[in-house]
Amino acid sequence: MLEKTKVNQFNLSGYNLQTKIYWFLLLLLSISAVGFSVYGGLDISLPQVVMLLVGIITASMLGQHQPKLPNSRLQFTAKGLVVFFGILWLGVMGGVLLSLTAEIAGYWNANKNKSRWLASVFSNIIATFVSAVVLYLFLNNVAGFEAKFVAGNDLGIVWLFAGILLMAAAHYTVYLLLYSVFLVLESEFPFFNAVKENILATVIGYIFGTVGISGLHFALLNFGLGFGLVVLVGVIVAHISYRIHLQSLAQKTKEITESSRIHLATVEALATAIDARDQVGIGHVRRTQIYAIGIGELLGLGSDEIDALRTGALLHDIGKLGVPDHILNKPGRLTPAEMEKMKIHSTVGASILEKVKFPYPVVPTVKYHHEMWDGTGYPEGLKKDQIPLTARILAVADAYDTLRGARPYRAAVMRDEARRCLLNGSGSQFDPKIVDLFLRNLRQFEIEIEAAGLSYEYDGQVSDLFMGEEGANEANQGYVEQIKRANREVFALYELARVFSASLNLQDTLSLFVKKVSELMPFDTCAVYLLDKSQEFAVLSYSEGVNAEALKGRKVKPGQGATGYVLKKRQAVYNINPALDFSFYQLDSIQDYTAMASLPLIANEQLIGAISLYSCELESYQDEHMRLLETVSRIASDAISKSLYHAETETHALTDPMTNLPNARNLQIQFENESSRAKRTNSEFHLIMLDLDGFKAVNDTFGHKTGDMLLREIAKVMRGQLREYDFLARYAGDEFVAIIPETSPEGIQELCHRMEKAITQFKLPIGDGRFARVGASIGSACYPRNGETIDQIIIAADQQMYSVKAAHKQKKAQQQQQHQQQQQQRQAPPPPPKEVMVPTIEAQIIDEGFIVELDESHIISNAVN
Repeated sequence: MLEKTKVNQFNLSGYNLQTKIYWFLLLLLSISAVGFSVYGGLDISLPQVVMLLVGIITASMLGQHQPKLPNSRLQFTAKGLVVFFGILWLGVMGGVLLSLTAEIAGYWNANKNKSRWLASVFSNIIATFVSAVVLYLFLNNVAGFEAKFVAGNDLGIVWLFAGILLMAAAHYTVYLLLYSVFLVLESEFPFFNAVKENILATVIGYIFGTVGISGLHFALLNFGLGFGLVVLVGVIVAHISYRIHLQSLAQKTKEITESSRIHLATVEALATAIDARDQVGIGHVRRTQIYAIGIGELLGLGSDEIDALRTGALLHDIGKLGVPDHILNKPGRLTPAEMEKMKIHSTVGASILEKVKFPYPVVPTVKYHHEMWDGTGYPEGLKKDQIPLTARILAVADAYDTLRGARPYRAAVMRDEARRCLLNGSGSQFDPKIVDLFLRNLRQFEIEIEAAGLSYEYDGQVSDLFMGEEGANEANQGYVEQIKRANREVFALYELARVFSASLNLQDTLSLFVKKVSELMPFDTCAVYLLDKSQEFAVLSYSEGVNAEALKGRKVKPGQGATGYVLKKRQAVYNINPALDFSFYQLDSIQDYTAMASLPLIANEQLIGAISLYSCELESYQDEHMRLLETVSRIASDAISKSLYHAETETHALTDPMTNLPNARNLQIQFENESSRAKRTNSEFHLIMLDLDGFKAVNDTFGHKTGDMLLREIAKVMRGQLREYDFLARYAGDEFVAIIPETSPEGIQELCHRMEKAITQFKLPIGDGRFARVGASIGSACYPRNGETIDQIIIAADQQMYSVKAAHKQKKAQQQQQHQQQQQQRQAPPPPPKEVMVPTIEAQIIDEGFIVELDESHIISNAVN
């Protein structure tokens, strides 16, 4: 089929030089033919002039009509009958003038390409002149006929029929050759294909003209020119009746066309709405339709197949109504089970369309458009020619446009990459002939898409639910975008609930919460506050966006600022001055905020915190924004509450409740982490074992409450001697363990002395001028030099610690002996002391007021001053 041109008026600028020369040559020859014919017919008689005028009137009416045979591309016209009548009754001049009249009358039925139509007119005039000359040369030289017109002159019937056939053949051949050459030059169409096209399109008209002129000529001979007047009246009546019929038909056609337009527009709108659930842009079904119809026309498909492609392209994804939204909108790869669910959309779509009972093959087109050329597709695993041709066409059209558009699980693919994908799938996924035809004509399809305003850059692939303040006004948004937003909201909530149900980590929960909020509404800064145990402060637990770092560690009292108001009143606020929340902070960019919204976080009717949003772009947050924030926050609050409870439980499981230091279980975890790091970096670390000297005596002398208080304070003293990233745990009783990375043996030795001194110098006031203090014995071991497991390292450190403890005992015993000798020298022996019954401690009171635990040489001071 010849390619349709887009030219709508006379224009030769797009033609090459050969085409232009040929077109002007046809023009020159046709003008010459008209001039020669008129010049040669100037001597006609008055009756012939009247007959010429009648012929012109008849030609002007008949030339306007070109009926087509139903269900075919074949058409015929009565122009040939008028032209042949003019040649027989008025000679060369009559034939040419009537041909010119009929062609001019057919202007409004002409192809939109006026240059091509004029080439056809010129070819017809030249063919008419040549056929007339051929007729009379034949009659004059072969039949011995000497008159200038056949008319009513005596001529044998055989010669007459032979002349008419020769005239028609000459006209047909000359026109066919002249016009076909023009088509070849114009569009580089193969010559034989052009001839074939014109043979099919014009042969009926010539047959009709040949038979009709024979009958008309003999009727005029038998009934005279009066019959011609009857024919003229009949033609006029028929013309008027036909025009009335055409007007009525045009009105009916207009109504049917409008009804069809409404039908197709409805189908397109519904199909686009269905695609919007899948986050597909508004142009997908229309572009797919253009591609599919274009391929079908290039393949020369019939009207039923073209209509099937037209409708099937619009409705090919209607079956996605049966696929859950969370599968359609999933941003990642589908699981095998989800993929199987997705595959049902082609059969579901076919089942829906079967109820419509289309008169053309829409159902198989939709049902099998996911079948693959190699038989690995679905739903039935058809392959090659088993797959309906329309389904193979739709598969290529749909695949290419799907690649070019953005989807929730990937970005849009560029043109060249999409072409490569089709080529890679040719012969396996797609029909290779269709892929080749599509890619060779892709540029032509793209021109048509651009003319329809459906280019990919205008597809409206928007990722945020609201684009600024205008996005909050649904009345100003297209229905497709609203549907896409609604489904994004549904999926965001589904994803939120799904992930929250599996998340126990508080920071992960807060991060996901803020991420989902950002997908549904705009902000420049987001802050999540959680109440502390005392309920007196809300601590900034997570922040994102502008000033996120500057806001870290911020605390808000209920009633303080906008967020504090939300915490106190437990109700949302929005469209208030954002500066109310930052009046206590020195931030340069505070004045950039133009809108704020804050909402309390409530779980199980208990206030757990608040979320606050700040924007530099919006003038205000709208009701729709708050609806979305409330919906997401309601789901998130329960998850945050669960994470807080989990964090508290985990803390209790890994924390010593007495000192709030990590416990032995936490020590095991930290040791495993540190040893793994040391193995990766080929480094080492030290473990310090510390035992308090004299702690048992404190408990026995002052009670366990005092002992517990002393443990807590000593833990703070030890923590103060360590770096921020050093690890300290209460191991058991009065034993503590520290893990010290990235420190030399000398540094460890210095740290041990420093910690021992700090502990020994610490005094805990216990009232009445009394205080308690303890000593410390510290040992250390190195990983991996002293062992590779925590048990090996602790045993090594414990052994060194007891060595230190023994040295302490010996030193204290020596100091005690020297002290007693000094006392005996200064004064007489004192009276025997009154025995004090202490079950497990052997002790004596010395005059400075020290109780010395002899078995461990611990010193407990019970008096000062």
